[in-house]
Amino acid sequence: MRIEFVVKRILVLLGVFGLAHGALARPLDEVTKSGFLTVGVYREFEPFSSGDKETLAGLDVELGNILAKRLKVKVRYLNLAAGEKVDDDLRNGVWKGHYLGYGVADVMLHIPYDKVLEQRNDMVYLFAPYYREQLAVLFDPAQTSGGDLVSAFSEHSVGVEGDALADIYLMNAYGGVLREKLVHFHDVEAAVAALRRGEVAGVMAPRSQLEGALHGKRGSFHITVMPTPGLTISSWLIGMAVKVNAHDLANAIDPIITKMINDGSLEKLFSRHGLTYVPPPKE
Repeated sequence: MRIEFVVKRILVLLGVFGLAHGALARPLDEVTKSGFLTVGVYREFEPFSSGDKETLAGLDVELGNILAKRLKVKVRYLNLAAGEKVDDDLRNGVWKGHYLGYGVADVMLHIPYDKVLEQRNDMVYLFAPYYREQLAVLFDPAQTSGGDLVSAFSEHSVGVEGDALADIYLMNAYGGVLREKLVHFHDVEAAVAALRRGEVAGVMAPRSQLEGALHGKRGSFHITVMPTPGLTISSWLIGMAVKVNAHDLANAIDPIITKMINDGSLEKLFSRHGLTYVPPPKE
């Protein structure tokens, strides 16, 4: 019997599981009346959100503060551990709640803005894409000079986060010529630390995570985009999610994000965290 099923059985007997099912993401009028906005962010996801309840910080945390202030309410945070799939995060963080008993967020940040994802999860509404993420490579030119990155990485080690998009792609790309040179790490931060020590010649990961791991100290390292033939998606939009009954809350937040994009304040927020801001396409 799987341990998850045992836990669920215990929680049902205690009446806690029912609380998770009864948790409701709230429309705008309920948020306004309560005086607070619950914002969902990912746990230990630098540079966007990290720390515990007392020390929670990061770009998405600051963005959540701004949203609440513009809506004239206080802010609370749901610090959500990432599931195996985004679908799990939407279920646990937006419309149903986790079986351990904590509720859901009124709005969840850092969700891929993808209509296929939304169609697959009909209990949520995706909106307000606020930047474009891109797969990139951070590399040491002292080790990779004299040729393109594909040739360089066929001779030198390249770091990746295990089971992430970069890992899956490089294991199979270019006829598998890079497979033997891949070094797997627990996270991007550890991979970049290995690059600083000269243990790998480069790291492939989402640009924001590479820049976040550098903590503003790029030194002689370069960031670029390596050709990714065969990869259907090498960049993607990041937006927000609310429960399907909270369109009015999304409609109140959307113009806040649009204004921040247009007046440059969102770009400044990214810059303060050492990140390159790539805006979503104008509709």
